[in-house]
Amino acid sequence: MKALTLTLRPLTPFGTPPAGDTLFGQLCWALALRHGESALERALQGYTEGHPFAVLSDAFPAGWLPRPTLPDHAAGLPEVDPKQRKAWRRRQWLPAAGVHQPVAQWLQAPRDEEIPWAREAMRTQNSINRLTGTTGHGQFAPRQVGQIAFEPQARLEVHVVHDPERLGADELRALVADIGATGFGRDASTGLGKFEIERVAERPAGKGTRHAMTLAPCAFDPGSIDAQGSWWLPLTRFGRHGGTAALGMGGGPFKRPILLARTGAVLRWREPQAPLFHGRGLGGAATPISAVIPGTVHQGYAPLQPIVLGEDAA
Repeated sequence: MKALTLTLRPLTPFGTPPAGDTLFGQLCWALALRHGESALERALQGYTEGHPFAVLSDAFPAGWLPRPTLPDHAAGLPEVDPKQRKAWRRRQWLPAAGVHQPVAQWLQAPRDEEIPWAREAMRTQNSINRLTGTTGHGQFAPRQVGQIAFEPQARLEVHVVHDPERLGADELRALVADIGATGFGRDASTGLGKFEIERVAERPAGKGTRHAMTLAPCAFDPGSIDAQGSWWLPLTRFGRHGGTAALGMGGGPFKRPILLARTGAVLRWREPQAPLFHGRGLGGAATPISAVIPGTVHQGYAPLQPIVLGEDAA
């Protein structure tokens, strides 16, 4: 498996936060649309048996990583004024350049308000009543819909672990570019979610440690981690199909709910060194998560970022 970092330039606001499992879903659609469903089926062989062809992270501000999910005592933070502790906990992003430091030092890095990132914006939408030719009341009343508006200088980074024999770097770039051209997430048909790829670079290997942070929502493989040295927050995904499958095809567009760990979960490995990615492929014909397409899978894998915690600093 190879590790890459894709640098993206947003061209429009986004309607959906760019999470890794959602990006993977659109990558599968892009692969099927470009090369046919048979190509997607070949790529997904072994997906639920621990052999993914690609694992995508959330899209983060370029040069930054999410704050790890850790209590103060586990992070090794010093005893300070409660206001200072609250300030540390409010930080959403930490500089990627400091990730090789012990976590206690990393968490005290400069604040993240200086990131040229994004802001929440509102957009007015309405539906036209075809009987009257205008808007009206109820479902035809104008409504406010939230979206993510990026600053002009904002850049996003997506960290990808891929199998070069099943999905080469050039093909990966082409498929992600297809997503950017058609639009990612909600309201892509109205112009949201468009981006372009500025750069593709190999992701340097981190220092080998027992602890690592997940960079996407993750379904743990409990046999390989030490639960006593791990911390995470739960996330329930209420997924639904896209494309023509969203029409329901007799079974409705919605998938079964999935319980995952939020991005930023800190895991401790039983082995001396954390791998490039962790998790499980969910769904498939054996344990379906969709009544519409029984073979549907969901990315329960997440790329990992090694961190220096506890005995790792020795």
